[in-house]
Amino acid sequence: MKKIMTLVLALGMFASMSAQAGTGIGLSVGDPFWGVDFKHNGFRFNVSLDDNFGVGVNKTYAVQGTPLYLFLGGQYVDRNKHYVAVTPGIGAEFRVRPMGFYVDLTPAVYLDELDIELEARAGFRVYF
Repeated sequence: MKKIMTLVLALGMFASMSAQAGTGIGLSVGDPFWGVDFKHNGFRFNVSLDDNFGVGVNKTYAVQGTPLYLFLGGQYVDRNKHYVAVTPGIGAEFRVRPMGFYVDLTPAVYLDELDIELEARAGFRVYF
């Protein structure tokens, strides 16, 4: 068990070091909400600006040598139908300094209904 935990920690540290560093803030549109997007060293936070409350958090893992990344996180969406979801997915970010343009695709697994929905989001960030 100790060997497995050591391996998991080592892989996590390697993945964190390979992620693109930087802090950015921007806007995103898509499903299930649109709003403000904040990213800092591989951690992303999304807050809804539409009529109903929504918040999402995830960790990104860069794919070396490509604009692609994988992510894993969760979201809470205050709608009539869905609430809490686990959000694994894939995305791509294209940077033109100081801007970054991205698109994400995730099969959101809503835990309250045991429902899977394919969701997409696109947006931009200004890095500083």
